[in-house]
Amino acid sequence: MKKILIGLLLFFSLIFPVSAQFDDIQPDAVNLDAIYPTDSVAATNNVIGEHIKSFHSKIVINKDGTIDVNENIKYDFSDLSKHGIYREIPFIKTNQDGKKYKLELSNFSVTDKNGISYKYVKSLVNEKLIRLKIGDADKLITGIHNYVISYQVSGAVTYFSDHDELYWNVTGNEWEVPIAVLTSEVRIPDGIKNEDIKTACYTGVAGSKESLCKVEQSSGGESKMIIKNNDVLGNGEGLSIAVSFPKNIVAVLEPKEFVSFWDSFLGKFVMGLMGLIGVIWYVFLPFYIIYKWFKTGRDPSTNSREVSAWFDPPKTQDGKRFLTPGEVGTLGDETVDMKDISATIVDLARRGYLIIDERKKGDYYLIKNKIVDSSLLNYEKSILTKFFKNEKEIRIKDEELSSEVAQIKNEMYEQVVEDRLFDRNPQTTRTKYYVLAGITLFTSNFFLAIVAFLFGRAMPRKTVFGVEAKNVAFSLKNFLTSQKKQLEFQADKQMMFEKLLPYAVAFGVERIWAKRFENLNIIQPNWYRGYNSTNFNSYLLVNSLNSSMKSFATAATPTRSSSGFSSGFSGGFSGGGGGGGGGGSW
Repeated sequence: MKKILIGLLLFFSLIFPVSAQFDDIQPDAVNLDAIYPTDSVAATNNVIGEHIKSFHSKIVINKDGTIDVNENIKYDFSDLSKHGIYREIPFIKTNQDGKKYKLELSNFSVTDKNGISYKYVKSLVNEKLIRLKIGDADKLITGIHNYVISYQVSGAVTYFSDHDELYWNVTGNEWEVPIAVLTSEVRIPDGIKNEDIKTACYTGVAGSKESLCKVEQSSGGESKMIIKNNDVLGNGEGLSIAVSFPKNIVAVLEPKEFVSFWDSFLGKFVMGLMGLIGVIWYVFLPFYIIYKWFKTGRDPSTNSREVSAWFDPPKTQDGKRFLTPGEVGTLGDETVDMKDISATIVDLARRGYLIIDERKKGDYYLIKNKIVDSSLLNYEKSILTKFFKNEKEIRIKDEELSSEVAQIKNEMYEQVVEDRLFDRNPQTTRTKYYVLAGITLFTSNFFLAIVAFLFGRAMPRKTVFGVEAKNVAFSLKNFLTSQKKQLEFQADKQMMFEKLLPYAVAFGVERIWAKRFENLNIIQPNWYRGYNSTNFNSYLLVNSLNSSMKSFATAATPTRSSSGFSSGFSGGFSGGGGGGGGGGSW
């Protein structure tokens, strides 16, 4: 028996100090059975699904004019798996004249019922709300959990000529779940007579004047009120309370007038500027691009016209040389593409700088046959130096030439500007509009994106000389594609076939050009070596060249899949590619 008594004494000595410490950090315990009749409590606990089982608010009005708020929320997640709850607290209140005032909220803490801190994130929402996002993103919980939210407010008390007052929205009206049991306790400084204190409470949705709540004042000189709701509060319903007391009990601590940034002069200026930018972005700019294309994007008109046949390529403006096949191809569609580079390779071979050697069927080599000299244009020099580097010959199948081809394309664009065929680099002009089209997609301005892409693509502008040169070039194309018999007298010369073949490649009409010479006495050129030279004719040569150029196009294309992944054969590494991972214990 003695041992049992000693054990009981030790037990109570451990329990009571802990309870005393808990009283220091928790609101006064609320006996729900004492506040509500037993039947009412049982009824409220019949709420099914996710809900707030009980919401107890303790508000202490301090003599310095601040208030301390403590919200004990018993939240039932039911059988749902969630991370926690969030609590939104407005800090802006508006008077009858529409002026806004800012309450200062500070000293936040969030704990469980035992005073153990929760993880939470505090953030600002729309210059109006403080949001507390409580819980652990890496942890799921279910069932019933207690959240004790504490904070201090400055500017909550309102000062009238004959009394001071706390008018406070206890729960807020934007909870997404019902509240089963609700109590609110308000304490004001002691020494005020009960008859000098007035109270009121309101329930329901925002704007409701219902008063389905009760107020009980404490006795014995303690200035404490307990407000209790009579029924379950549904989604969007809340409780507001008003407590008035004599003046000069608490210090005057008025809220500061709040002027939103957007209501300030600078904010209004920024808003007006944003509106102007929006009008420009969504309305003016698309039509301006169309207007600009009509004014400056179209090629100028000239007196020259395209004719049915022309036997030479166009010359430069000073008349000192013919435009190269690459330049003519770029002039035709305003774009440097693989046809233009392929035509340049054939032209360099025709002029003796290269030999195209097909050693096996479909296996092509390029052999450097002549040193680089000053007669070559910059992009032609780059083909002979960048492709070969320090080697005498290259096997096209073994090469990866995408970066070299990209540089050569840039140099070809620069060359057509230097030859005054275009006012400025066509690719640079297009790229500006393509970038604009890409940016507009992020703002959902699809009309501007379409206009920028379509008209930007056509925006490069030729000079007057460029238009004249293009008419000559297209007249040459007409000759290359013509099969008229009266032109056959021109076609019995090997020189003409070889001289114009690169231009036919640039225009993509090399098969048509070669067809005219198929049954004529055309011998294999010395700049081309086929693996099978028997029964040679012009058409077989062009087919072979096409095959070699396809092989070259493969070498000039970056080794990436359509979805953007690199090949494991060029730049592969351990750990690259799909899959991977691993495992182990920790």
